[in-house]
Amino acid sequence: MKSLLNKVIFSGIQPTGQLHLGNYLGAIRNWVNLQNMYHSNNRLIFCIVDHHALTDKFKIDHDATFEHSLHHDTLALTAALLASGISPDKATLFVQSHVPEHTELTWILSSIGPMSWLNKMTQYKDKKTKSSSLGLYSYPVLMAADILLYKANVVPVGDDQVQHVELTRDYAVRFNSLFCKPNEEFFPMPEYMKSEFPRVMSLRDGLKKMSKSDPSDFARINLVDDPETVMSKVRKAKTDSLSTIKHEESRPEVSNLLRIYSTLEGITLKEAEARFKTANMLSFKEAVAESIVKK
Repeated sequence: MKSLLNKVIFSGIQPTGQLHLGNYLGAIRNWVNLQNMYHSNNRLIFCIVDHHALTDKFKIDHDATFEHSLHHDTLALTAALLASGISPDKATLFVQSHVPEHTELTWILSSIGPMSWLNKMTQYKDKKTKSSSLGLYSYPVLMAADILLYKANVVPVGDDQVQHVELTRDYAVRFNSLFCKPNEEFFPMPEYMKSEFPRVMSLRDGLKKMSKSDPSDFARINLVDDPETVMSKVRKAKTDSLSTIKHEESRPEVSNLLRIYSTLEGITLKEAEARFKTANMLSFKEAVAESIVKK
């Protein structure tokens, strides 16, 4: 991680229900590391973005339905963050909906930026259905408001969120050009800090992100899974017929397990490969499962 001084570091996480290994490695563990490394010389703000989670609650099948789980999910996520090491003495942790200025700034930003900016957002294109809500389409504006409201300088994100930080910069430039004097800047230009661990992928498909919405529980490791369940899921994880254990683009499932192992063990991918130079697939999977249980 790079050196930071007197910066505002902002990051948010959705309370989307049962937490899994992807949530822990991709966000929670990263937050704890950021907090412990940077809290003495910077301001860290971590937000439980419950307004964003609303976009997943409304569904239309034969009838319109709304999943009433947000209150429980928010409390569960808060407990998990505190149990994982987030400290109120080192960082600010709060719930998005408790600060109405988030939605107020969202409306202002949505009134000064063209729809063409949102039309380019790839996540909406990936997630949209015939019954998608306006909230799913416009939530990048809310994300921009989340960041700009605290005049954040640094935003830790995964690869799939970089485009959202770039959009936030567009809104900051537009706001500053409309409402500030020449050479003045109300909103600073936020920079993204890529997560040290890329997205954790499904145990069933190395090209899909690990998700709580996957119909198969064997596609993910839930944080509440007991050791026997973890071992069973990893043993049954999809791999391939090759005998070597290597991180290669053409082998997404094996590469995913190697990334999980190397991150949990605090070693490089090359070091992880070296540990399994003579191992078979079963012993490799058992080592990955043991590392997950241990950590």
